[in-house]
Amino acid sequence: MRPPFLHRRSVLLGMFAAPFGLAACSTDKPRPGVSGTATKGGPAPARVQGPGLPADLLDVMTTLYRGGTVPAERGVKAALSARKTVRGPVRLTGTTGTWKSSRIATVVHDKDVTLLVKDKRWTVVGGWWPSLKVARPAFRTMRVLAIGSDARNPQPVEKCRGDALHIVGVDAKGVGGIVGIPRDSWVAMPGGSTAKINAALVLGGARGQVAAVSQASGVPIDGYVITGFKGFRAMVSSLGGIVFVANRAIRSVEGFQIVKPGTNRLDAKHALALARERKHLSNGDFGRSANQGAIIKAGMVMAQKLGPARLASLLTRMSPYLATDLTVAEVLNLCASLYLSDAARVRNTVVPGSLATRDRQSVVLLGAAARSTFRDIRDGRLGT
Repeated sequence: MRPPFLHRRSVLLGMFAAPFGLAACSTDKPRPGVSGTATKGGPAPARVQGPGLPADLLDVMTTLYRGGTVPAERGVKAALSARKTVRGPVRLTGTTGTWKSSRIATVVHDKDVTLLVKDKRWTVVGGWWPSLKVARPAFRTMRVLAIGSDARNPQPVEKCRGDALHIVGVDAKGVGGIVGIPRDSWVAMPGGSTAKINAALVLGGARGQVAAVSQASGVPIDGYVITGFKGFRAMVSSLGGIVFVANRAIRSVEGFQIVKPGTNRLDAKHALALARERKHLSNGDFGRSANQGAIIKAGMVMAQKLGPARLASLLTRMSPYLATDLTVAEVLNLCASLYLSDAARVRNTVVPGSLATRDRQSVVLLGAAARSTFRDIRDGRLGT
């Protein structure tokens, strides 16, 4: 089943504001459709203030905090119907932007977060509002496949191999775990043949890759996000780099040092080199997949530091480099779930397997231990 806020057609992981101009003053007259009627013995409550935010967005936010019917998706509307209005000052921060062809906004007040999408008007599609004394709309279980294609520009990402494959689980508490799948895993293809799991992207595009992972793991995949080398570098750059803690130095195939022991601040070039490197790792593809999951977690941390008010602008920068079958509301909610998560506690694991040879290729055979890990992530959260 699909989450109400993550309704499919819901990171990769990975998973991610400066002061604005002057707002309308508190003497503005209430606008039609916005709760602001006077109460006995006092004037109408002022519109909320949000320097730099568009007027029509502030109209919806005023209704949210002052009272009235909020334009919202069904599950969100039901939750907001029980809210308590705010009479005191409400000053908002946030950003607007574009995800694919849709206008999006993320707005913050104190610990409240509101996610909005604009078609003909702004509609609330998710969030949480402790100041309004309302229960957060439930996050239902979701499993998203983050696909890293080995496509180099200008190669199409869906016509190359899926060399990074991670199931990112989300449940009511936020991001619940990251499960990496070695790219050399020997599995059945949707068409009936058998091959390395990363070949499914070449054979059937992103949907073929999803089908191969779902069939091999038994995990129902609710959606995918995919990018190539160029997109990966752009996303790391949009976060301002990532912080990676290494147990030992790692060098790239080209010979330069990627990380040193301890804490490293990686730019896009070094982050991509780390995501690709396996030759100098004692556990090869398993170690590489573990590092890729750690990079997803590091991206979560950087996005958390930027804060949810910046989410819309961050997604705007990433939009040209990601392909997905998730709706815009699903993307907003999936990304916002990381702000409810303790990144340090999100488990990152790689399914185990044994090395073997098939069709004169070195492959990984997934056995009972891998199936146990897959069963664990089916509910969106890896057990502790």
